[in-house]
Parts: sequence; C-alpha cells; structure tokens
Amino acid sequence: MSDISDSVRQQIRQLLSQGYRVGLEYADARRFRTGSWQSASVAQGNEGTVLGSIASILDEHQGEYVQLLGIDTTARSRVLELMIQRPDGAVTQVSNAKINGGKTAAVASNGHGAGAGSDVAQSVRQLLSQGYRIGTEFADARRYRATSWTSGPSYQGTRDGEAVAMLSELVAAHEHDYVRMIGIDPQARRRVMEVIIHKPGEPATLSTGGGSQTSSFSSAYGGASKSSSVGGNVKTSLSAEVVASVRRLLESSYQISTEHADIRRFRSSSWHTCKPVSATRLQEAVSQLESCLMDHEGEYVRLIGIDRQARRRVHEEIIQRPQK
Repeated sequence: MSDISDSVRQQIRQLLSQGYRVGLEYADARRFRTGSWQSASVAQGNEGTVLGSIASILDEHQGEYVQLLGIDTTARSRVLELMIQRPDGAVTQVSNAKINGGKTAAVASNGHGAGAGSDVAQSVRQLLSQGYRIGTEFADARRYRATSWTSGPSYQGTRDGEAVAMLSELVAAHEHDYVRMIGIDPQARRRVMEVIIHKPGEPATLSTGGGSQTSSFSSAYGGASKSSSVGGNVKTSLSAEVVASVRRLLESSYQISTEHADIRRFRSSSWHTCKPVSATRLQEAVSQLESCLMDHEGEYVRLIGIDRQARRRVHEEIIQRPQK
C-alpha cells in the first residue's frame, strides 16, 4: 500500500476538521498535458477510512498524476487542489500556510522535499521557485455561493516580494469579497493550486511571517521617489530593481511596453496599454518610462516585457502605485 506522507495526512486531517469533503483526481501523462483529469471515488467517513481509501487509489494509479481535492460542499467549490503523486512515484510533501482566520492552505513541493512554509509569503515563494505563476480571483458572497469568480491581476515575474505586494493590494481593494490565490503551471496551462487567502470580515492584511503585510509597497517596489544612479551615468527616479529589469529586457532584445489603470480598473484587472518604449539604450528607455509615470500619476503602472517572436509576455512588474 502506498505510503502517505505525514504532511499529506495532516492536510487531509485539516480538511476534514473544517468540514470539507476530500476528493481525488488522476491523469496519465497525456491527459495531464491537456488538463483532462478523471475523478476517483474516495470513501467518506472518519480520517482512517479516508486515508485507507486514498492509499488504495494511489496504488491503483501508480505511474500517474494524482491530486488531492478539498471541496466545500455548501458553496459547491474547491478550496484546494494539490498534487500528491507523480509518475515517478514521488509523493508531495506539504507545507502548511496559515491564512487569515486560521484556515490552512497547502503548497506542493514537486516531490523534491518541502519548504517550511508558515504564511502566504512562503506559499508564494515556493510557487515561484518551482516556475509557477501567481493568479488571483475574487467574488462577493453571492457569486462565491454560485462559484462565479472574477479574474484578478496576475504576476508573471519571479520576485516573491512583488507578488505579495500584488496580493496585498488586491485584498485591500476587495476587503468585503472572497479572494483566492491561484498557482498556475504555464507549460501545462493548468492550475496546480487554489487557496482562499481572504474572506469578508477579515482584516485586509496578509500574514507574511514578519507581521502583517499591508498594501503600501510603492517605496520598496518601484515608487518614484529617491533619485538613484545605476549602471554608470544612468540617473533616474526609478528604483534600482526597475532599472535592472529594464536592462535585462533590453539585453535580451525584448520589446518594452507599459500599461496603466486607475484604482477602479485595477480592481477588475482592466489595464490600458501605453505607447511602447521605442528606445534600445538604457538611459533613453528609462527616460521614456519616467515620462509615462508622470503622465499617469496617481494610477497603477506596470512594466511589460514582450518576446516579439513568440508573441508572448516574459515579464510583468508593477512600477508605480497610487500613494495612500
């Protein structure tokens, strides 16, 4: 019988204690690539009954992908999707991430061992380190009951601080809604995780280990404040991190563009495209970005890197936020 790791057992125990139903889905390599999962019937009952049923299913589907589901039967929605078995037989270790209100989310570690996650920031860090992307969705109480979620902003970069900043901004903007974080596998084009990180009535802050993380990130992540000199004679009011991003995009011959949104449009992830940055030299590109920020003062502005040959985005980074 397949050995279920202690961390997966703990996750199942927590799902059951919170009144959620436990389910499983499986897929062979071909179906996994197309996101075509098949449901497995898990015997319901006490913890021992559920664990025994899951172990049998894992045995039956060795050599396949198997994911654990947490299901809210009242809202008829999934509260968790977590890979617990892969074709190589590796069973995922789970890091528990405490979310607002004491609920617990799970982050998979791809079968390569678990990180010691204890908060949303750690969950984000683990997802990004595995090459996954961060997405978001939100819903008011009525839409939540109907499982009708609205897509929010997504993060395509690799910096966990920026991703947490985006999540915090979204939670602050939707303090009366449900907000959930999505882990996305960009290669398989499927979700690897869904977890609610905010519920109505909870504080509009995220627990990030070092205390509550609020939504004021402009000074740390691209707010136009102190003048800096980066890369020799390049002088700019942009942060060193933003200038470094611009340099990397130019060196890789990617097209640089920007998008802007006021607070209302940011909440609905409705961005307007700005004029592309035509410069190919760092100083000129930085100057054009500064002009864009000035034109859209008081709005959100994000930097976009585009691979013109593949016709896809390779970078998204918010470089200006409305001052609180």
